[in-house]
Amino acid sequence: MDATVPFMVYLPAGYTSTEKYPVWYAMHGYSSTEKWWLDDACVGDHADALAAGGELAPMIMVFPMARYDDAKTIEADMADGIRGPSRMERFLCEELIPYIDGHYSTISSAEGRSIGGFSMGGLFALQIGLHQPQLFSKIGAYSPALTYSDFSGDHFERWLSTDPDDATNLDGYAKAHGLDGLSIYLDCGDENDPFSAGAASLQEALTARGIVSQFHPHGGGHSLDPTLLDTYLLFYSGT
Repeated sequence: MDATVPFMVYLPAGYTSTEKYPVWYAMHGYSSTEKWWLDDACVGDHADALAAGGELAPMIMVFPMARYDDAKTIEADMADGIRGPSRMERFLCEELIPYIDGHYSTISSAEGRSIGGFSMGGLFALQIGLHQPQLFSKIGAYSPALTYSDFSGDHFERWLSTDPDDATNLDGYAKAHGLDGLSIYLDCGDENDPFSAGAASLQEALTARGIVSQFHPHGGGHSLDPTLLDTYLLFYSGT
């Protein structure tokens, strides 16, 4: 990121280095910080309560500071006509994940690793998770700030900066692109959420490509519904 990037780590009660734990990487929305999921959304309290009741398997949660690339960085990246991985993607996949796996007792495989986020963080989670299916098994995107509202035709591939010709044959698409091991949870508000049309269109594109996904519009606008936090956590734990 060409910067010192802060992050927070949640460890479950009873954490011990003799056990291996799944990890969820969660990103905040625009203008928030790495503290948002714990301090504002209070996701740690929800995880504690679910684990105490035996509903949630113990898991590590990692909350990095997230930021878009600036215009200068994008312009330089596009000099060859191709938009490569963002600095956020490279930081998380090449620096943060190896650091966490090296310093905590993690399940260091895709089966034990998930990524998610709200708004801007939901956009990052989708792009990073779909670009790096060898690293993640689950993606959660809550009212993701999608840059497209129409994912029909080859728009899905163009949005991901992959080969648009891939959209000409969707038979066996998920397996051919290594996406058959992914499971995606996608939602949005059903009242004045500016990204609701894009989320619905993205769900259609994922389904057409055989990528396992579930779509859950909920009451409200572009905001994280605190009553859904338990549902989000249980999706990652598989319980």
